[in-house]
Amino acid sequence: MRIEVENKKIRERKKQEYEELVAEKEKEGMEARIEKISIVTANIVAIAIMIVVGLISFPLFIVVHGSDSLNIDRLFGFPGSSGFLFFFAIYAVSIFVHEFIHGFFWHFPCEKKWGSIDFGFNPKNITPYCHCCEALSIPQYFWGAIAPTLILGVIPIVIGIFTGILFFVTFGLIGVVGGAGDLMVIWTLRKHRNCLLFDHPYEVGYAYFVPKTGSGK
Repeated sequence: MRIEVENKKIRERKKQEYEELVAEKEKEGMEARIEKISIVTANIVAIAIMIVVGLISFPLFIVVHGSDSLNIDRLFGFPGSSGFLFFFAIYAVSIFVHEFIHGFFWHFPCEKKWGSIDFGFNPKNITPYCHCCEALSIPQYFWGAIAPTLILGVIPIVIGIFTGILFFVTFGLIGVVGGAGDLMVIWTLRKHRNCLLFDHPYEVGYAYFVPKTGSGK
């Protein structure tokens, strides 16, 4: 496991590791293709998800617990500005937890386990990240990609609706929105079959390896 603040040297190292993997797969008769995710589209999807999930979860919360349960003072866990600050602090921590969950699920199928997982912070985008340095099968990649959205998004919403704690619904909604990019990546997986995926080191998306045309494999 490596924990780092991204800089030019680290980017060059990641690029070299990626090129070495591509060269290795080419010897096996495979070629790399890249599936990119548009940041603009991801932001639009995030807004759409927030609207759809919000229109489902909050009305359902009211149906189960009554209209009086939807109190603004309970929205962030505590009344007033203290509730907002508390929610903001929890959300800030959850951003890093989101990346850790990616790594936690991805490290299991890796040959080097945690040795193949990098955690870092990108000063340019002001965001933490998790990078898996090994190629994974589609199911392995899928579960690592969707796990944060399930754990930090869907599950808290369900808990909030069942317990009547509005904070969990609010937190879960933000967790689902935070997983919009991951959900877009997962949506693209439907186009691929029986190939290996590699978390791309410098593009928003992933590389996938398929048999070379005319390779006979």
